[in-house]
Amino acid sequence: MRVMFVDDEQRVLDGIARMLFAFDCDWDVSYALGGPEALAAIEAEAVDIVVTDMRMPVMDGAELLQRVRQVAPATLRMILSGHTDADAALRALDVAHQFLSKPCEPAVLIAAIERLATLQRLLDDPQLRERVGRIGQLPPAPRVYAELNRLLADPNGDAKGAADILAGDPALGAKVLHLANSAFFGTKRSISDVRTAVTRVGLSMLRTLVLASEVFAGTQNQAAIAALQARALRASVLAARIAHGMADCDGVETAALLADVGLLPCLADATGAGGHAEVGAYLLGLWGLPVPIVEAVAFHHRPGEVETKRLGMVGVVHIAAALAGDAEPDMEFVGRFGRENKVHEWKKMADSLKGDSP
Repeated sequence: MRVMFVDDEQRVLDGIARMLFAFDCDWDVSYALGGPEALAAIEAEAVDIVVTDMRMPVMDGAELLQRVRQVAPATLRMILSGHTDADAALRALDVAHQFLSKPCEPAVLIAAIERLATLQRLLDDPQLRERVGRIGQLPPAPRVYAELNRLLADPNGDAKGAADILAGDPALGAKVLHLANSAFFGTKRSISDVRTAVTRVGLSMLRTLVLASEVFAGTQNQAAIAALQARALRASVLAARIAHGMADCDGVETAALLADVGLLPCLADATGAGGHAEVGAYLLGLWGLPVPIVEAVAFHHRPGEVETKRLGMVGVVHIAAALAGDAEPDMEFVGRFGRENKVHEWKKMADSLKGDSP
């Protein structure tokens, strides 16, 4: 994997070189002193990942990455910067796949680059990377979802904290109330406050609902997106039920929810003649979602291509996404694991969810 680091200060580049040597990273690394030098090198020979400082003379990080997008759209673009003004930040949003702040722990930087490298290996399709790379602005990683993730990582996180997060988004609060009062949860009494609704729904399901709302928001064809969102939520709930008690299925609800994210209109130009599953998976990888989720999304239409000895997350997402969309799962694949006799039961589950989609 070829990685280029760009900064206008030689001492910073020297520090990065020492850090990489200490961690024994198995990368083909190059260094460029400023934007023009980096661009000339990339025009001569593209790299897999470019990591640049933001504030540099002559050509700042945003301008460099904009030029890189034009000449080498398949190159993954990362900004590593300690300070920037608002205007530069807005320009960077349009061209950078990921951001890291200075000072950055070496392990954090290395892990971020390794995740991108894994994404490159998982979806080894240069044309796909070029199509996604040319998109003017990828959808941003969901904000409220990120806040909820931080809450769940906090041992003191609770329903009140989640309700406080939702207080800034009345539409999301209304959807949580809708879900809490639906037949999904078999409640016999009406719930009218968000905090009680969060307790009823649970933080994990809340996170799934919020992710769906944010990912599918802001598009023009609201009717089509509403249908896509409802199907995604059905697939998510169904996947959780199918995977109950299975090993290695952590995050299966999220994977099923996002299985068809590549169908979003904003990604239409990237999909081209290729599959929406791969485009969606690539986007999720750029957002930094775990590799098992990215893999499940990428292969949910062709689960047989994944070498596995169990149904696993890829298989569960395949089944859930198919049944939520009134399609037949790959029975030959399902039969490998002796689960073909369960498909009728899963179909009934999927049908029962149709009337209760929030």
